[in-house]
Amino acid sequence: MTERKGQFDPDETPEDVASLYSWANLHGATYRDFSASRAQSREKARQRVEDEERLRGQPPDAQRGPESSRTDEDLRRAAQPLQQNQASSQEPPRPESPLRDDLTAISRGFSSPPVFRSAAPRTAPSPMREEGSARSPWSAPDPNDAAGRPAWLMPDRTEAPGAAGVPPAPEDTLLGSRERLATRWYALRGVFEGAMPPAQAVPAPVAARAPVLAIFSLAGGVGKTCIVATLGRALSARGERVLLVDTAAYGLLPFFFGAGDQRPGMLRTFSPPAASGDAPIQMITLDPDAYGPENGGQEGLTAEISKHGRGVGRVIVDLATASGATTRRIMRLSPQVLVPLIPDMNSVVSVSSIDAFFDHNGNGAGKSSLPQYVLNQFDPSLPLHLDVREVLREQLGDRLLPFVLRRAPVVSEALAEGMTVMDYAPNSTVTEDFSSLAGWVKSLAAPASTGFRGVRWSER
Repeated sequence: MTERKGQFDPDETPEDVASLYSWANLHGATYRDFSASRAQSREKARQRVEDEERLRGQPPDAQRGPESSRTDEDLRRAAQPLQQNQASSQEPPRPESPLRDDLTAISRGFSSPPVFRSAAPRTAPSPMREEGSARSPWSAPDPNDAAGRPAWLMPDRTEAPGAAGVPPAPEDTLLGSRERLATRWYALRGVFEGAMPPAQAVPAPVAARAPVLAIFSLAGGVGKTCIVATLGRALSARGERVLLVDTAAYGLLPFFFGAGDQRPGMLRTFSPPAASGDAPIQMITLDPDAYGPENGGQEGLTAEISKHGRGVGRVIVDLATASGATTRRIMRLSPQVLVPLIPDMNSVVSVSSIDAFFDHNGNGAGKSSLPQYVLNQFDPSLPLHLDVREVLREQLGDRLLPFVLRRAPVVSEALAEGMTVMDYAPNSTVTEDFSSLAGWVKSLAAPASTGFRGVRWSER
C-alpha cells in the first residue's frame, strides 16, 4: 500500500477508486467533496427553475412559500457543522486501507451513495456550498431531485381514488334526491319535470261560523228594527257582508232598503249604488211558527239561519217583541244580545226582568249570558233623560254602553224615503252614533272570513 501511494503525484487526482479514497483522506476532504458535481447539478437545476419563473413574471420567493424559507434556514444550519468537519479533518495522514476509509465515510451519516467518475477532475466547491446552504437530511425534499431519492424521503403523495384500503366513493345519489324532492315539494317538482304541474281544481272555501248579534226588547216603540237596519248598513260601509234576519212575519225591516213588499221566507240581497264600495246586505224574514215546536229534536229555525249565514261575515237577528219562545231558540246560536232602551220609567223598571230572563235561559253552551244595553232616542237637553241615564249606570255598570243614540227627526224621515239614516243624512250626529255602535260590535267579535287553507294561487 505504501509503494502504491508513492507512484502518483499528490496533486493529481488518481483514477482508481482505492487510491482515490486514500488521496481524499490525505487531503482532509469529506464525503461531500466527492459529491460536488452532484450538488452543482442540483444548483444548476434550481437556477433553471428560478429563471423560468422570472420569465413568467412571478418572483420565485413568492412561489416558494414559508416552507422553502425554512428549508434554506436548515441548509445554512447544516453547513456550519460541515465546515467544522472540514477544518478538523486536516490531520496527519493515516496509512489505512481503502476499505476502512470507505466504512468510515459511511459511518459519518451520509445518506446518498457516492457517485465517482474515474477521470473526473477535482472541482471547486459549488456556490451553494460556499453560501453555507448545504442540504440537510431533515430539510424539505427538493422536487428537482425526486428521481434518485428513496421513497420514504419523497414528499407526501395524494393517493388516487380507488386505491387499496380506501373505500370507493359512493355512487351518485342525485336520482334518489330527485325522487324524494319531487314527491314532497310542489315547487321543486317543476324543476325536475321541466314544467309546473297543471293547476288543481279550486276546492270549496272553508268559511268560519259567523258571529250572531240578537236585538231584543220587551216592549215596542224602542227603535229595535231601526237599529237592526241602520247597524247593518253601518257594518256594510265598513266592508262586512251582513245577513239580517227578521223573526216577525210582517216586520218593516225590508222597507229600510227600498223594498216595496215583505216576501217572507225568501233570501234577498240589497246591493249598494254602483259607485259605492260598500258590501251588499242579505236579508230574510222567517216565521218561527213555521219551523215546528220549540222543543223539537231538530231545531228548524236555527238550522235555517245557519244555512243562510254561510259565506257572510256577521248575522244580526231582529227578535220578535216580547217573544220568549223565539228568543230561547235563537239563544242556541250563542249570540251576543243587545237591548235598546228609551230614557223613561218603563225601561228602568224592565231591566231587572230582562236580566232575570237571560240569566235563566242562558246561551247554547248552558251558561248565563247577560245582555248589553244602549240608550236610544236620547235627548241631552231633557233633565229626565239625563237622570234616567244616571240610574241605569248605577244598575248596569259597564253593561250600559258609554255612548247613546241621540234623538233626531231624520231617522223617521229616512224610513219614509225607503232608506236608513246612513244614506239619508250621512253627516248628521245620529249617523256618528251608529258608526260608534258599529265599532263596538266589531270589537265584540271579528267578522267571519272565508278561508282557502292549503290552496295555491294560479295564473289566469
